[in-house]
Amino acid sequence: MSTGLEMEKGLSTHATPVVPLVCLVGVVLLLSSVTLVIKYVFQHSHLHPIRLASCRVMIGFLLLLTITWLWDRRGLMALSAAGLLRLGFMGFLGVFSYTIAAWGLMHTSVVHYALIYGLLPSCTATLSVLSGHDRMTVPKCLGILFSLGGCVVAICFAAPDGEAVVRWGDLFVLLFTVMMSAHLVFSSGIVKRFGVMVSNTVMFGSSSLLLLFGFMPWSDAFQEEASPLIMLSVLYVGCATAAVFLLRCRSLQSLSPATVGTYHNLIPVCTVLLAYVCLGEPLGLSTVLGGIMVIIGAEVVRRPQRFSLPALTLAKSALPALENSKRPNSLKVCLASRLPGPFCFNTRGHV
Repeated sequence: MSTGLEMEKGLSTHATPVVPLVCLVGVVLLLSSVTLVIKYVFQHSHLHPIRLASCRVMIGFLLLLTITWLWDRRGLMALSAAGLLRLGFMGFLGVFSYTIAAWGLMHTSVVHYALIYGLLPSCTATLSVLSGHDRMTVPKCLGILFSLGGCVVAICFAAPDGEAVVRWGDLFVLLFTVMMSAHLVFSSGIVKRFGVMVSNTVMFGSSSLLLLFGFMPWSDAFQEEASPLIMLSVLYVGCATAAVFLLRCRSLQSLSPATVGTYHNLIPVCTVLLAYVCLGEPLGLSTVLGGIMVIIGAEVVRRPQRFSLPALTLAKSALPALENSKRPNSLKVCLASRLPGPFCFNTRGHV
């Protein structure tokens, strides 16, 4: 019987270009619509963010557990106590942070949420440099600053009179973005070791238990009869959360991280447009300009080699010839094998 990792590799050999792209478009649409549905729930009910996050994670966990039990049962049962603890901590950063995201979205607009979450590539690159996983370059530094400046322009100068409109919810969303970035930086090796399905199932399960025990002391204060539409909305949020992981995993089996990252930049754009059309949130000139700056900065951070200065590119192209004239081939190959590759933002993290 094949394990989950073997099946993941086998699926990639029979992939067609159309199916992964359709999966990637589905990821964009689901992530864009989930934010609007959560905001709708907060606007039309008194559902507490902790209860919403708990239901969202629990539904996602049940779906992932069912699929993983059928797909990679042996990998799930072979987990050690140390592996469970490591995955549980990564789940706290990447899944339990949905509670913080819900708190933030409850106290801010969907437009602000989308713009701040658009800083995810820049935050990920910054944490990667600080943790020693990557090195800082001039284009990458400029991309981070440009993306951050665009977010400040879009949020702080969105009011007609130019007055700053930063809300407490914006700070919660920023904290959620930083936690998600930390999850992306520190969980890549763990996911490769245990497999995508097993890792995500355990991370969702540990966060679900944490939210369940944390919700129990205040459960009596949050009791409310939800309407069928609100219940369907919460069910959609949970199912869409699990579907995003499955579709993104399927697309990454055949598409490069660069292609996935390019589509990821469409998520804040679609979210802002849907918020303008469906929820009637204002969309001013500063919001548009700031959003463009955020996307451009994210693209520069994700692929800094395409934005290098011509002089630096010429110098890099001249290095191989210089090495050929001064170093033996064996030493040159040894040095080249030790050079770190360029950092590429990976979008296999959580919503």
